[in-house]
Amino acid sequence: MKKNKAMTFGILVAAATIGLTTANLNTAMAGQFDGVTLRVATWGGSWKENMEELIVPKFEAEGGKIEFVTGSPQANFAKLVAARGNAPFDVMEILDAQVADMMELGYLRELDFGLIPNTSNIADFQKSENMVGSWDSQEVICYHVDKFEELGIPRPTTYKDLVRPELAGKISFPDINSGGGLANFGGVVHAAGGDETNVQPGLDLINDMQILKFWSRGGETLAQFQSGDIIASVGNAGWCLRTKKAGVNVTSVHPVIKEGVVGVAKVGWLGVMKSSEVPEAAHWFINEYLSEEFQVLFATKSGLVPINKKAIETIKEDPIAAEMLVLDAEEIAKEQRIDYSKVTISDWTDQWNRSVAQ
Repeated sequence: MKKNKAMTFGILVAAATIGLTTANLNTAMAGQFDGVTLRVATWGGSWKENMEELIVPKFEAEGGKIEFVTGSPQANFAKLVAARGNAPFDVMEILDAQVADMMELGYLRELDFGLIPNTSNIADFQKSENMVGSWDSQEVICYHVDKFEELGIPRPTTYKDLVRPELAGKISFPDINSGGGLANFGGVVHAAGGDETNVQPGLDLINDMQILKFWSRGGETLAQFQSGDIIASVGNAGWCLRTKKAGVNVTSVHPVIKEGVVGVAKVGWLGVMKSSEVPEAAHWFINEYLSEEFQVLFATKSGLVPINKKAIETIKEDPIAAEMLVLDAEEIAKEQRIDYSKVTISDWTDQWNRSVAQ
């Protein structure tokens, strides 16, 4: 306490020496975002906690406050549409499946890349006029190594390897309306011989797996692995990483989709709303999101693949991240990417509801 008083006294003396009034001193000491509230639409749980750990304290140090509007990108997109672009947030997490709809609506502000210097560390294709890439996600098969060995089940390499009587009722899969639902469904569709306009082969294969639970929140898979309710899951490599770090002996497999195609990719984007009254703060947030420090934290704690090139090199030193994720550029290029320009999401959802969600 004495030290703080002495520091404050020293600042006041210095201010008096150069002729600053108390009002001027307060202005000089104010942060870049003094009194600014920035609203960010993102997932809750550990996803938000990563931002609270690294980004929020920096913004608060500049005098501002960050409020999170939590929910899946689908849920937040619905809020945006309902508000007719007068968004209840300034920055939004956007899935690759939503890009076309976002561009058609025209609710995003043109980005000022001069305010986002960390974009110099990401690839050109991850930058567009209204959006910037934020993370890559790898969708995998996660399985309990010990349980598979006990049951004599070989290491799975394809989705079809999950169709076994020993696994019936012991597998989880993301619901199509969850954050990872479209990408994982699309991956299974392609692996089963279908495509964006013919999803029935994928629906048949999913039904053959005899899924225990179609989850809406990825954290459910961790809890189910811990309880023993499941011994395999389809979903984001990040949940497999978090399950392993929680003490369950799981590992990930990037499934073979077809010859020359291994694994399934999902891509995240960030955009600033036209309706935002604090665009400078929104750009600041995106720049921090793309920093090496945050991208490394995100990767090692949540299993997301960084798009910051420096961060990718750093996480190669983390043994669990290196085990769960594909970090080689040539291997990443082999992953299945869903062509959402050919997808009518409402049709996919209708077919899913009729065939799977019963």
